[in-house]
Amino acid sequence: MNTVLSLWIAGPALGIAVIVQWAVLRTKYRNELTRQHARHVQQQQTMGLHVQQAKRQIGQLQHDLAAARLQVKRLTVVAAAPVQNTSPARKTLQRTLDDVSQSRPLPVDGFADTRPFRHSEHDQGLLLR
Repeated sequence: MNTVLSLWIAGPALGIAVIVQWAVLRTKYRNELTRQHARHVQQQQTMGLHVQQAKRQIGQLQHDLAAARLQVKRLTVVAAAPVQNTSPARKTLQRTLDDVSQSRPLPVDGFADTRPFRHSEHDQGLLLR
């Protein structure tokens, strides 16, 4: 009877010990889980800030790139614009060239004669020899 009585006393004590151990381990687990969750939320917030900063930087870089492209386009247009030289020598040369081009008649077919001599100036007999 002694063993039965000790089993009756040890059984509930052992049950209480198991329940206390379960409660302590569960509390530790939940505290660690809460700590990890807080760390995860903090990392998400930090990443969100980094993403916002990266988006701002990308926007600024795109704005700077657009401004640089516009500036290059303006400089290209300014550089491509012909320089208006109004010197008297240039005006005289232009008038001379205009007068010469107006004095030469264009051929009937509309094509300019690019050969150094006209057909009538050559002796056809020389070409056949």
